[in-house]
Amino acid sequence: MFRDLLTLEFSIIIYKKNLRAIMEDKNAKQKEFWSGKGGDYWVVKQNEMDVMLNPLGEKALAKLDLRIDSKVLDIGCGCGATTIDIATKVPEGKVTGLDISVPMLEQAKSEAIERGLTNIDFKVVDVQIDQLVTEKYDCVYSRFGVMFFEDPFEAFKNIFSSVKEGGELSFVCWQDPTLNPWQSLSIKVIKEYLDIPSPPERSPGPFAFQEQDYVKDILTQSGFSEINFDNNQEDITMFSGKSLQQASEDYLAINPVVTEMLKDSPDNLKAEIVESLKEAFSEFHKGDGLLFPSATWIVSASK
Repeated sequence: MFRDLLTLEFSIIIYKKNLRAIMEDKNAKQKEFWSGKGGDYWVVKQNEMDVMLNPLGEKALAKLDLRIDSKVLDIGCGCGATTIDIATKVPEGKVTGLDISVPMLEQAKSEAIERGLTNIDFKVVDVQIDQLVTEKYDCVYSRFGVMFFEDPFEAFKNIFSSVKEGGELSFVCWQDPTLNPWQSLSIKVIKEYLDIPSPPERSPGPFAFQEQDYVKDILTQSGFSEINFDNNQEDITMFSGKSLQQASEDYLAINPVVTEMLKDSPDNLKAEIVESLKEAFSEFHKGDGLLFPSATWIVSASK
């Protein structure tokens, strides 16, 4: 009997190790990109990205009932702009920013130190794999940081366990690419030159959460209730302060699939693509970067 129990316990340990290895392997490409060229690019372009995304993130943040002593979790915090903003709103509380990108978190830590914020912490954590502390946070927030999980059901169960009873969740994610021409228009142009594979439906990426029913199913199965979707449509500025030429060049650098496909390509091919992007983007260039219509879901829920 005792030996049987030991055998069972050993089997469970091996199973958990194997499961973790499988999950880590699934996330390997995401970690490689965001701790490599993708993360480095966002560090360099942080201000431009924040100009684009901050107005959308603020819509989601407004859904949370933040108190001066709230404990808040910021998932996919990147270079830390959102985490720092939250920290100023909860001076007697604590904000924890999580991401899988080492260079982006280094930038976030430097910014927090420079501002003298002591109620903030940044950690390299994979929410899908690394178990979060249970019932620790009053609020969980994310600005476009929860659409990249290989297994979102597993990730959101972990997120749910970290929220206190009565706590809140709020995040912003993109709707259909056709409602976001900054993506659909550019990909149409690039596909004239490169054989870009269409990503599998609901696969990790910016538009993984475009389906409202799918997101609701994930949150419901994870245990969340009072799930609400706000249909937010507004203009956004991409590559603020850049010329049409610079904005078109930068767009190629921000797309990991395109960057990988072009890394060994001749310069004249890249130049041709940039010229075509300039033509497609010209109507959206307003002298201060590119001004595009956008559509996002502002998602909120409770525990």
